Amino acid sequence: MASERGRVWLCGWLLAMALPAVADVITIRADEWLPYNGGSKMKPPGYMIEMADAIAKKNGHTLDYRNMPWENAVVAVREGLTDCAVGAYKADAPDLMFPSKGWGKSANAFYGYKDSAWRFDGMESLAKVRVGIAEGYSYGDDLDAYFEANKADPTKVIVVPVIGRAIVRLIARVVSRKVDVFLEDTNVATYGLKSAGIDDRIVSLGLAGQLDDVFIACTPKTPRGRELADMFDKGAEEMRKSGELAKILANYSLPDWDQAAP
Repeated sequence: MASERGRVWLCGWLLAMALPAVADVITIRADEWLPYNGGSKMKPPGYMIEMADAIAKKNGHTLDYRNMPWENAVVAVREGLTDCAVGAYKADAPDLMFPSKGWGKSANAFYGYKDSAWRFDGMESLAKVRVGIAEGYSYGDDLDAYFEANKADPTKVIVVPVIGRAIVRLIARVVSRKVDVFLEDTNVATYGLKSAGIDDRIVSLGLAGQLDDVFIACTPKTPRGRELADMFDKGAEEMRKSGELAKILANYSLPDWDQAAP
């Protein structure tokens, strides 16, 4: 099943973080999820933020990008408290306004030490490992049900908070042997492991789903959301044709998902 993120519950401080859009300011909220998007003051900021910023500027807008927990970001977009979120799947919130094409391809995989004899081979194989997962993320119906049933048992499931970059915490749990494997998006895990310099030791131990499109998604609350989704859709194609998209993706060692070999 396709990878997903987010169970949506509105926190009390959401209103303070999700500022309504001013006429020429596009607000974007999301948790840190490099290489898609990073911290609001991080360099590089993530390729989706670079894409959104370039498209916004070409259309006379400025970008206001800030971080908040993913589940809160989805609620903020849905309620019209902010314009868009990046790193969204249609399964996260099908009521949001999506461009016609995604801004990347994503799949979840299990990661652990290269010398591990374990490989993911269906739900039954999870009984043999302690799995690290990120708080508030969803990984598909079967995996979600397993994690929910076992989240109180630290010999089976360890849930890490998503303050900052969840991938850093997940990698640390494997390195410290507090979990045997963690589950994460393949692009996020690859970027995080390479940045940590341990991508030769901690590797994929099996995909947990098929490739799925990941999007920028905008508010359904007002017509502005559909207009922004269409603007980003058109802008992404223009960036692809001009070569600007390839230059941005090169900074993250990523191919163009629309032109990569199947």
